[in-house]
Order: sequence, then C-alpha cells, then structure tokens
Amino acid sequence: MSSSETDEPQECPLCRDDAPIELPAYETWLQCDLCEEWYHGICVGISASECECIDKYHCRKCAETHGPSSYKGPALRRSGRGHAEVDYNKLNEGQPATFNQYLLRLESGEFAEDEFEHLSDGSTVTADWIRSRDTNDPFIVDSATGLGMEMPDPSVTVKDIAAAIGKDTAVSVMDVLTQDELSGWTMGTWADYFHSTNRRRVLNVISMEVSDTDFGAKIRRPRVVDELDLVEKYWPEAKRKPNKFPRVKTYCLMSVQNAYTDFHVDFSATWVYYHVLS
Repeated sequence: MSSSETDEPQECPLCRDDAPIELPAYETWLQCDLCEEWYHGICVGISASECECIDKYHCRKCAETHGPSSYKGPALRRSGRGHAEVDYNKLNEGQPATFNQYLLRLESGEFAEDEFEHLSDGSTVTADWIRSRDTNDPFIVDSATGLGMEMPDPSVTVKDIAAAIGKDTAVSVMDVLTQDELSGWTMGTWADYFHSTNRRRVLNVISMEVSDTDFGAKIRRPRVVDELDLVEKYWPEAKRKPNKFPRVKTYCLMSVQNAYTDFHVDFSATWVYYHVLS
C-alpha cells in the first residue's frame, strides 16, 4: 500500500468518464499489493487518513480470492462519528453506497403537523422573553420582521461567496458517504465543484466561519442571538485581538443535494441558530 500525489491529474481504473480528477480529493492513491494496480482512494471509498493505517491493500478483484485488506491497527478516521456500512460494489458502479433512512423519510413527504408555538413576527423575541418561557420547545417566527436580521440576497451563488471570501481561502470539505474530512480544498475549487453538473461524490461544507470577511459583513444575526451570545457579552474587550478572539459567530453552510451530517453531540452549552438563505 502506498499513498502519493501526482503532478498531473490521472485517471484510475475505477474513474468514470466525468470524474473531476483535478480536484484535491483525487490526490490520494492506493496500490494493490497483489496485482500492483493503482486506484484513487476516493474511488474505492477510503479516506487519506485511513490509507495511512492500511498494511496490505487488496483491490476488489484480488480480495475475492485473497481476502480483504489488512490494517496496522484499527482503521483510523478523521471524524469520530459513526460510519455507515459501505457497499463497495455499488460505489464502484457510481451508485449510492449506503442506505440512508433519513433521506428516504424526507422523500416520502409524510410529515405530521407541527405543534410548536408560532409568532407572527420577531418583535417580541427578546432574551427576557426567552427566559420567561416555561418550556424549552422550539418556536417558529413566521415573518423575519422585527428580528433585526439582515441577510444577503437569496440569489447569491457559491461563486459569489468564493469571490467575497477569497478563492484561495482554505475550506474544510466533508465526504458525505464516509463522513471524513477532505484536505486541500479552497473556496475556488469548492465553488467549481458546487456549480458542476457532473458530481461523482456528494460533498458538504459545514464549518466555514465568515464573520470577518466581506461576505460576513452582509450578515446580521437576529437581535436576540446577540443578546444571548456569551462571547459577545462576556469576553473581555482588552482580549479581543486578531487570532485570539474566538471566531465562532457566523458560519456559512453549503450543501449539495442529498448531503447530510450524521447525528453528533456539540460542545456543552452550545446552541445554534440556522437561517436557510436559498
């Protein structure tokens, strides 16, 4: 087994004709220790981090007669979240390789009526009002009027966001199938992938902090979020220096169709406000 980077994008035996091999996700390679054929890690469903843990790699064909690949130890993953079983035969054929019950439920369209409290607008949504509620159940604000919220125009594209943030800005990209992080991506390569009509894999961006960017300047959170933000309220002014002040204020999530994140537990006392722009 070996992993390497090539100077020029090259195809492997499992690449489809429309495979975006110029993307960073295709820079990691695996060589079968039996037939000595080379494959992209992403094409066989193995992340760069897991490649480093493989002792002897057997491709799908060789595994049929010589058994599966062997590991130096437990197969490491960059994410601590549980991983679904992968059907590699389907994966090699370019088909979805996991059975995702949540996507199937969403596609069924069978949803019960919500029983949450509805507010006509956000004029009464204050920190005091939230503290006075006798429940922790979610509530729905039917109109953003009164929330003090500002958002970019819904027509904004990922290419627009890349131009505002900087095309060379590094971004953490997740492979939805394995829930592994893919390194080497920039906003420029992510925008190219997002706007492509031939996506071989379903990828996701869920941790792009934009508060100190030109794009972030167009965003204003609901007033109540600022009122309850512990960092905004209690972080000492004298310590609000660049690279030392926590940048956890505003995130831009960018997902393609069928992207999802496995259930997970956030840090203690964390709460998140989401707004779907488009």
